[in-house]
Amino acid sequence: MAGVDECLRRLMALQGVLGAGLIDFPTGSSLGTAGRGHDRSYAEDAAEMIHATLRTAAFATVGDPGAVEDVVITAANGYHLLRPLPAATVARVVIYLWLDRTTGNLAVTQRQLTAIAAEFSAN
Repeated sequence: MAGVDECLRRLMALQGVLGAGLIDFPTGSSLGTAGRGHDRSYAEDAAEMIHATLRTAAFATVGDPGAVEDVVITAANGYHLLRPLPAATVARVVIYLWLDRTTGNLAVTQRQLTAIAAEFSAN
């Protein structure tokens, strides 16, 4: 299983990533950050967004709210991606990425994020 530091290193190596973090979403606390854009409340705000998404049936897969793969927020300063990890061992963890809109590619980043998330959550 890749550790927090290795996961953050791999996330920051993705093209266009400006900042990354790992969040314990039930508590809203940060497990680690890298890059730019991490003020005191980013982990709490990201956790709140995940909680709202999972509680709202319109945003979750009907009958299986745990199947949300990504929450993507499009902003003037880039894309903000939140990826809850599915494995039982790290089900409390959400990956946060801030992706530059001009140098990053959202679709490619999401594919690469899938591989990194799977490795991080592997037993």
